[in-house]
Amino acid sequence: MSYKNLRIKRMVVLSLCALFNVYILGQSSADIQAYIERYRETALRHEREYGIPASITLAQGILESGAGKSALSRNANNHFGIKAFGGWTGPVYRAKDDEVGLSQFRVYNTADESFRDHAKVLQGARYRFLYDKSIFDYRGWANGLQKAGYATSPIYAKALIGYIEAYNLYAINGGVKLKKGKTTVITKTITVEELVEMDDVCMGENEISEEEEIVREAVRKFVVDINDVRCAILYPGETLSSIALRYDVPYEKLLEYNETTNEKDIHEGDIVFIERKKKRYNGAQDYYRVREGDTLYKISQQFGIRLNNLLKLNDLSVFSSVKEGQRLRLK
Repeated sequence: MSYKNLRIKRMVVLSLCALFNVYILGQSSADIQAYIERYRETALRHEREYGIPASITLAQGILESGAGKSALSRNANNHFGIKAFGGWTGPVYRAKDDEVGLSQFRVYNTADESFRDHAKVLQGARYRFLYDKSIFDYRGWANGLQKAGYATSPIYAKALIGYIEAYNLYAINGGVKLKKGKTTVITKTITVEELVEMDDVCMGENEISEEEEIVREAVRKFVVDINDVRCAILYPGETLSSIALRYDVPYEKLLEYNETTNEKDIHEGDIVFIERKKKRYNGAQDYYRVREGDTLYKISQQFGIRLNNLLKLNDLSVFSSVKEGQRLRLK
């Protein structure tokens, strides 16, 4: 089978936890740890067979499958968003992503088959230069994948590195936590003596990198619903298309639910509603005091109220602005 034309849909999927008996759609730290335990041996086996660092394989799996919680991984055993190209003759899973219409993704009998196809994709010519790097150089591999065009997100490498460092994935094959801009050329299992010699490239046990802090903060956050409306957060590297794919919500509906016609209006860290917002706020709070930097749209998103209804409640128009300290009705 030829893998020359395989394309991978890149998804950076971070945490969304459900309450009570609702099915868990997002990922928590516990989900990530469980994913690591379940697939660490697969990742180590592929490191031996293909030369791909186990830390990189696991970090990509966590990112692109939402630690196994995405619709694609649950319904198609597809953990890396591999599409049904390259002569694929097996079953397909149709879902919306960043292309026009529904995209077709490969359906696997097992997750292991998905991991194997992922390894074969990385054997392609465009990634050949990566194999000159040590399997312990996860920073070099992450930045190399982004440079080779594996992902469209400008911070894909940072997200990978963040997961690797936040969950100590570098240690799975005996590696160490690397300082930014540092690399290692070790080609065998690290011994205690070699660790001492690597002081100039290793981070201290209590040092936290910028990438690690981004991931830690993202996983600490979770949004289940606001005003009884289901929602998520747009995390680093994530797009509306990846959220649409994860929750099986049409991309156009996400734009509608978030009252925008342009994805660029929603930024990293913003709330993304995956259901239609309410006309009024159902919580205990009747009023909101405007803070510095607030906009009417931002407030409508914060409380899960449709913007037009928020305007009507306060006798405002779409051209109105708000000032710090101004009181707005929520119901």
